[in-house]
Amino acid sequence: MSRGVVLVTGINGFIGTYTALAFLDAGYTVRGTARTAAKCADWIAHFPAHKSAYDYVVIPDLVAPGAFDDAVKGCDIIVHVASPINTPGEKLDNEADFLVPAINGTRNLLHATKLEPRIRRVVFTSTLATAIDPSVHDRAKVYTEADWNPTTYEVAKASTQPRFVYGASKTLAERAFWDYVEDEKPTWTAAAILPSAVFDPPIQPLTSLATLNRSVAFLWDIANGKYKAGLTIPARIAFYVSARDVAEAHLRAAERDEANNKRYLLVAGCWDAPEIVEIISRHFPALRDNLPAPDATSQEPVLASFDTSKTQSELGIEFMAFEKIVVDTIGEVMALEKQFGV
Repeated sequence: MSRGVVLVTGINGFIGTYTALAFLDAGYTVRGTARTAAKCADWIAHFPAHKSAYDYVVIPDLVAPGAFDDAVKGCDIIVHVASPINTPGEKLDNEADFLVPAINGTRNLLHATKLEPRIRRVVFTSTLATAIDPSVHDRAKVYTEADWNPTTYEVAKASTQPRFVYGASKTLAERAFWDYVEDEKPTWTAAAILPSAVFDPPIQPLTSLATLNRSVAFLWDIANGKYKAGLTIPARIAFYVSARDVAEAHLRAAERDEANNKRYLLVAGCWDAPEIVEIISRHFPALRDNLPAPDATSQEPVLASFDTSKTQSELGIEFMAFEKIVVDTIGEVMALEKQFGV
């Protein structure tokens, strides 16, 4: 018997897939959303064992009036993962393609919850960027869940840095989430998950290696020779967490009373470029000729650290080691390479 119905928005994405599977494995029924029926159907085709506990609602536009009205009906839990993200090299409009969908899409979903009194918890998938002040470069700074990115809508609208705009869009969307909780005082309780860069094997539906999500593509680029001439890791992306831990955090944040109306940082640790190269070289000898020499790798100084004690004590998350994440990820992408006939 199902433990309840969970709405997972953006189910066909990297984090959405892991999160949906965590709830399905825990005995819930999952209702997924994606922009097309084909994507929703393709998702369950990859996980046929869960077919009897899955249904979907197509939402082509997050900000369309009433977009989530049907999706929330009959739900006990909502996990809002969906949010626009840019593909490297893709030219997007900051406001139309990032800020408005992220912020107003979140508001749209929250207003729809008024239509379903069964909803008891809404979990918002945020990002570590919502807790970081991008103007502060203090290596002694220790961030906690009480910290916020101070970027304004107008500053984000005018920015020429896609990564900065993405972080701002998630920050403003999460603020809208907590503002709704404060102003509307819904019958459900809230929680937010703030992961750093998320790595793990790509298990979401893919059509080619060109459609790998950004973090996995970065590891694969190292393994396949893109950085053979040299690799420098920007400090801003040197933090990691496993997608499996992120998914489990969503599940526990949905279930545990301790998580009522709280934010949680998910940062397993920090890594450096030589470490990645060494791990791949040791576990995948066939790829060694693709890797940069040890003296051709470097990393900018890490700018801060993070206190994840609340995540560990209240959600019980024991973070996965970076080496296991890298080994599992490269192994899976190599299998996909064979599958796609690359």
